[in-house]
Amino acid sequence: FPSHDNIAKALSGNMKHVDFGDVIVEEIDIDADMEKAVSYRVRGVPTLVLEEDGKEIKRQSGVLMADQIEEFIK
Repeated sequence: FPSHDNIAKALSGNMKHVDFGDVIVEEIDIDADMEKAVSYRVRGVPTLVLEEDGKEIKRQSGVLMADQIEEFIK
């Protein structure tokens, strides 16, 4: 099985091709900041959490392609 680090890198690479507009993106290294990962209830790597006004409105785990990420943030 691929390591969670390699999977997260795949998503990170795909995110470079996405126009996020005014969406703020924060990448969390769960090995370096486990407390933050726990606060976001990350159970799978990678995980995308979309928030609005400090509240979660969407969540997706797994690697997404750039077009899927764009659809997710709409």
